Amino acid sequence: MHNKILVGNLATAVTELQIKELFEQTVGTVISVNIPKDPRTGYNRGYAFVEMGNSGEAEEAVSSLNGQDISGRRLNLTLAEQPGQKKAARKWYQFGSK
Repeated sequence: MHNKILVGNLATAVTELQIKELFEQTVGTVISVNIPKDPRTGYNRGYAFVEMGNSGEAEEAVSSLNGQDISGRRLNLTLAEQPGQKKAARKWYQFGSK
């Protein structure tokens, strides 16, 4: 169940309330919004995690809000990996070459 979204490319002035309102107006139920802060500066780190009510709302949010402009920046949304979820195995030659 993927109901957590990684929101990237945030301006430092964006608040959790602004993100919550944007998602609720466009998609639906927002359970939580978490914007990690830099401990030295107190500004946000440029990304946030938004937890939606269900996986359908999360997928709809990614498709409808990806590229949306907020505070002069275009949001970059992807579904976040869930804890314990296995990553796809990659071969040694898929990591790039030096």
